[in-house]
Amino acid sequence: MSGRNTDRVRYRYGFCLNDNCEKCKSKEVQEIPARKEFVCQNPECGKPLRECPPPKKGGKAKLFGIIAGVVALLAVACFFIFGNRTPKIESFTIDKDSIILKPGQSERINVTIDPKELKPELVWQSSEENVATVRDGVILAKKEGKATVKVFPKDQIEISAICEVSVVMEDVDMETLDIQEEPIILRPGGHQQLTVKCTPENQNETITWSSSDESIVKVIHKGKIEAIKVGEVSIIAKSNRTGIADTAKVIVEGPAEMLDEKATETKTPETKPAVTPAPKPTASGSKNLGYATFKGTWPNDVNGRMVFTSSHVIDSKDPRKRVAEAGDYIIGEWSDGHLVQGIWYGADNTVKGSVIIGK
Repeated sequence: MSGRNTDRVRYRYGFCLNDNCEKCKSKEVQEIPARKEFVCQNPECGKPLRECPPPKKGGKAKLFGIIAGVVALLAVACFFIFGNRTPKIESFTIDKDSIILKPGQSERINVTIDPKELKPELVWQSSEENVATVRDGVILAKKEGKATVKVFPKDQIEISAICEVSVVMEDVDMETLDIQEEPIILRPGGHQQLTVKCTPENQNETITWSSSDESIVKVIHKGKIEAIKVGEVSIIAKSNRTGIADTAKVIVEGPAEMLDEKATETKTPETKPAVTPAPKPTASGSKNLGYATFKGTWPNDVNGRMVFTSSHVIDSKDPRKRVAEAGDYIIGEWSDGHLVQGIWYGADNTVKGSVIIGK
């Protein structure tokens, strides 16, 4: 008994969490002298270890290993004979792919799993625990820097999701945001990665991506989009603090038979001439229209902002005569003072819908 206690005092045991480390990949349990720094012994790694119980030794452990091997072989045989009847995870996503925190702040990451009835044990890892730690989905910022938080099901390690964590000392607000690619033309099943240019360069806001109609085009991850069916949508990129946003028009083209039945019943196909998008304005201003204030280049702008100061019809050319309330605003394309297309936001910065009128 005294020998065991001495061994526990003299040594600590742990495993590495660095995905790029060979000792992590081999799941090796490392034995570290108690007076030595509790870090990975791989010279190319040196990351902090996660403590674990010492590995079992002796004849019984060997016997148990043999028994476990036989059981594993039987399990494999049953798999091939009877097939795999255990339901597998089909979709594994998290609600935030990037977050910005200050030291001492924390934020929870929520996981969505499909099928919903599955409740797998989740493993959470941080690439830099001195910058940010994660425990059961709660990220805690420790000091300025960047870290990658990874989560995966314990029994399906090939499935994972990643959140990029930035720990900053102070907020630097975004002043401008511009989606670089526009317009985008895809076919159903096609993908494209959208990028943004923001000022100032040291701004540290996170950007949220969304689609005005996910049945036509959906955002997969950080501006990467996937075309689902024929149609037109607006992709919105929006900063988390200041609410600065930009939109990009996405056109999904394809054979007429790819249109859904409802669309073909209510719409008559029309041939649209090729349109060369107008250049983005190099100067901006403000125009008081009485019921609203227009910010941008009047009367033509591909990224103008109309902020309504009173309840008013969005545009006289809108056949649906939609009405915006005071505080609502629309960001989009304007021609001769009329809205061509844009995204309609409420005073609380939530998206109320897309408005496509045309020229």
